[in-house]
Amino acid sequence: MSEFLSPHQAREKYNLYTVETDNQSEIEHALIEQGIAAIEMPLSADDFAHLSNGFAVCIKECPELLATTNYKIDHRFGAEAGYVRKERKISPRTGLQMSDPKNYFHFNETSRRRWCEQFAQGPKILRDFLEDGYEVHDALIAVAKRQISELEASHPNISQLHFPEAESFSFLRLLRYDGYVPHDKLGEVAKPHFDIGGVTLQAYADAEGFWAAPDGVRGERHYYDTNEHQAYMFLGKSHEKIYGQEDALRPLWHGVDRIVPAGLTWVPERSAVILFVDAPEVDYQVRADETIPY
Repeated sequence: MSEFLSPHQAREKYNLYTVETDNQSEIEHALIEQGIAAIEMPLSADDFAHLSNGFAVCIKECPELLATTNYKIDHRFGAEAGYVRKERKISPRTGLQMSDPKNYFHFNETSRRRWCEQFAQGPKILRDFLEDGYEVHDALIAVAKRQISELEASHPNISQLHFPEAESFSFLRLLRYDGYVPHDKLGEVAKPHFDIGGVTLQAYADAEGFWAAPDGVRGERHYYDTNEHQAYMFLGKSHEKIYGQEDALRPLWHGVDRIVPAGLTWVPERSAVILFVDAPEVDYQVRADETIPY
């Protein structure tokens, strides 16, 4: 027997259902009309840049130790916590640059004690980076709780689904892309997809390119810049698994384009921070071909 609830079991346990209401919050109205909602972000661009710069110091000064943070943490869909390095990938068939060279790090609630014990005697730069990461993580979890509570009128108990007994299970993704000489043929930074989880906060990006198509795979793309003290909230496929395809709140088709002006000879380093919020007790049973249906 699985240790997780199925979507059907989750609906029964948390008494999940939808209600038609004339008192939609601004967040819900935006999610229904546009598939994405701009929300207030208490952290500044400097807060995110400080975290990214601390990451860069660790990559340079203690890469081998940083690599030991990585481990598989969620067997529902193979998610990992900790550090991962990805090199530039160029398709041998098309010559298209499919992915940029990058480093990323996933913070998760259950990893904090593990790393605190693991690096109690570790270098200060690594301990400071981890502590800074969890300060950002905690702040974004508080934002997510506040925004998800705005959906309670039409989706009773949705907060309890994502934060049972005030607990949470989320991944804070810190991305740091290398600077590099641009390739002749460039694809998207992040290929078009639906997120696998329940709720996503696109918290920060210091470069243009994030887009979303509220009408789905063949819908028109709209670009969203990261403004000071602003983030974006949208839903993943797991919300659909819980509430069904008839729900007014839909998963968002989105991606990131690589914006490289003509004549640019060096693509600078860039960073992004995203929070993925999952229901701790639920196996959503989302298949890979449902998040990337092509």
